[in-house]
Amino acid sequence: MSVTVRRATKADAARVAEFAVALARLHVEWDAKRFTQVIGDGAAWWYGERAEADNAAVFVAENDGHPIGFAYMEYEEVYYAGLATDAAWLHDIYVEPDARNSGAGRALLAAVRDEAKRRGANKVLLSVAVGNEHGQRLFERSGFRTTMLEMMLEV
Repeated sequence: MSVTVRRATKADAARVAEFAVALARLHVEWDAKRFTQVIGDGAAWWYGERAEADNAAVFVAENDGHPIGFAYMEYEEVYYAGLATDAAWLHDIYVEPDARNSGAGRALLAAVRDEAKRRGANKVLLSVAVGNEHGQRLFERSGFRTTMLEMMLEV
């Protein structure tokens, strides 16, 4: 498998939205009380706009020109809610199940890291679902370390 990563364009928005919906479904499977399937009809518009936003980047991983995954990040000079400055936030990363362990996830993370550096970030932050053991291993192998734990109280 020959994996390449490139910046997404608005033309990629529908396929990226399909990946995002699949990612959201996984989160609901991992914990339906925490996650809600909110990504739907507006996802193609959203990712199309984010592909051209000044503070964001969307990447597409491909195998021989066929999209197999994506990553979406935003840069924030000051991120008040996270008590961070010069941070790139990796909001989404997804690789199709049959393309996992192909290097696509690592290649997407490398593209995010490089874009974060280009924008002036000194860190990349992300959240990972407790049930996403595959993702956790990928992030740890790529040099991420745990800095926060999210907790939830049902009310």
